[in-house]
Amino acid sequence: MPQNLYLIGFMGCGKSRIGKLLARRLKRPFVDLDEQFAQTHDGVTAGEFIRLHGEEAFRKEEQKILSQVSNNKVFNVISTGGGAPTWPGNLEWMKNSGKVVFLDAPLEVIEQRLSAVETADRPLWSAQDATARRKRFESRQPFYRQADIAVDATRSPAAVATAIQRELGKWLLAAPCRTSAFRKLLQQVARDSADFGLFAEGDRILVGVSGGEDSLLLMHLLTVLQKRLPFPIEIIPATIDLGFPGFRGDRLKDYCATQGWELKYLKVDGIQELMQEKETGYAPCALCSRLRRGKLHGLLAELHCNKLALGQHLDDLCASFLIALFRGGGLKTMGPNVLADGGKARLIRPLWGCRKPEIHAVAQLFSFPKIRSCPYEKALRERGDRHYVGNLLMHLQERFPDIYSAMRHSMGDLRLAHLLDRRFLGKDDPDEGKL
Repeated sequence: MPQNLYLIGFMGCGKSRIGKLLARRLKRPFVDLDEQFAQTHDGVTAGEFIRLHGEEAFRKEEQKILSQVSNNKVFNVISTGGGAPTWPGNLEWMKNSGKVVFLDAPLEVIEQRLSAVETADRPLWSAQDATARRKRFESRQPFYRQADIAVDATRSPAAVATAIQRELGKWLLAAPCRTSAFRKLLQQVARDSADFGLFAEGDRILVGVSGGEDSLLLMHLLTVLQKRLPFPIEIIPATIDLGFPGFRGDRLKDYCATQGWELKYLKVDGIQELMQEKETGYAPCALCSRLRRGKLHGLLAELHCNKLALGQHLDDLCASFLIALFRGGGLKTMGPNVLADGGKARLIRPLWGCRKPEIHAVAQLFSFPKIRSCPYEKALRERGDRHYVGNLLMHLQERFPDIYSAMRHSMGDLRLAHLLDRRFLGKDDPDEGKL
């Protein structure tokens, strides 16, 4: 069941304004039920529909829309109509699919806020009958009070949004991990990891966190998987800062702190001068990678870790295989579980079987800060092998729709006798009858 954030309260309490502000802060989609109603009813507003068909007919239609938007795989911030929680089943549905926040404001404050223009399209406002307004306001309070939290909505929208974030801090941080999209990816990572024996009891795993969405999402997946494994493992995130201009290491530190991750942060100076000295040209990726890997291996020994986890995925494996093939580097790719640090540790890639589009879609559920900045990014897009081969694979996918799954299968089904490696010449059927 998706985990949404619902805002409830009497008309005029600020649900839409506060909801939009919260959605921007949390980087979540914002849904206004009244706006959604108009979109699905050819522009007829909630007020117009109530005048034409009555409140009961409106509530039934509103409930349909609520069930649709709240059952989305994406974690939404949803502003409900003032009377939505009073209709049978709505409040229970909201509480079962997320957190409900009551924006609490006295009727006197609401009356001061709403202008004549704003109340004109509110047939339930009872503009000429203060007693009727009071009665409706008080009749809804018992429903509102069933919310998970109540927040004083007499303050500014920014102050109210901050109060909600403070009250629901831990829940908001963990909400993306409760979505069906995240759980589906987690299940695949668990299966793929079991296939290659990535985790064992007592593992102390150093996770390379670059600041990109792949490595940050890997940390989230591993922290959840850690709690589900039948044996204990330790996870330690680490970042190697090579001092490139624009790299926001402060944002990365702050994000890890909010997640409760104890980030090991290593700043390395003088890298740009070294790259110029080595004449690495437009794309010093190989040198950069070796430097990062070397520093991570140093941390492996320093922190007594036996495994290094990196965030490469299936798209990376397929591209690496083709680059090695085209550049004469042999038939190889990024193995899911290989020796590292001179055989003293293992290098594992838990995302090895996951597609980049799936990873990106799940990453959008999180509020990852903008951190990464490679000064060579433009040149790499124009002339880099990896970008070129990635585009080539996208083109080939038009002809071979299952190319990534096919390459995954082929990379795991090596036919030694049918290649050109003389080490297997004359061997007794190394492929066990496979042609």
